[in-house]
Amino acid sequence: MPSINILHLYVRAWRLLLLVTLGGLVIAVLVSVLQPLKFSSTVRLLITQTNATGVDPYTAIKSTERIGQNLSEITYTSSFFNAVTKQEGIDISYFSTDEIDKRKEWQETVAINVVPGTGVMDVVVYHKDRNQATLLAVAVAKELATQAPNYFGYSVRLQIIDDPLPSRFFAQPDFVQNGALGAVFGFLIGSLWVLAKMKEIR
Repeated sequence: MPSINILHLYVRAWRLLLLVTLGGLVIAVLVSVLQPLKFSSTVRLLITQTNATGVDPYTAIKSTERIGQNLSEITYTSSFFNAVTKQEGIDISYFSTDEIDKRKEWQETVAINVVPGTGVMDVVVYHKDRNQATLLAVAVAKELATQAPNYFGYSVRLQIIDDPLPSRFFAQPDFVQNGALGAVFGFLIGSLWVLAKMKEIR
């Protein structure tokens, strides 16, 4: 039997593929709508080491990145959470009293990123209230600056280099990204159907 042209099958099934793709997009957007809407606020810090004299730039940057990564892990500890939420203006009632739920909520609230090749650290906080997002972002940044010398020695310093930048609109969930992922997933499901039909024809 002549080989089946898969492209021809895709063309013949374009309506189904389009329908399934749109279905995946719609489902993803609907699921996103059901999630709580959150604002974000970002604070940037600079990590520096006073004892880096004589060290080649590559080693110094890698050391700084490692410090930033370690600090990002420390951010999710219960002791760090307690220190941050004790600061003035923080609404502790936003977080659950159950320890497991509280830790999960804290991990979903704070995101720490170290810009590769630099000593710049981004602290991003997500919260339903824009003002609380900003207060938490500043509180996390200040606590990181305070705690860094305790963990890595007084040669390590963190300085806030940017004022908190709150988002104008909701930052989570990301409707565009989720919709795109849903559309891709729908297209893949449709493609599996096309491949199954090709096997039946053969």
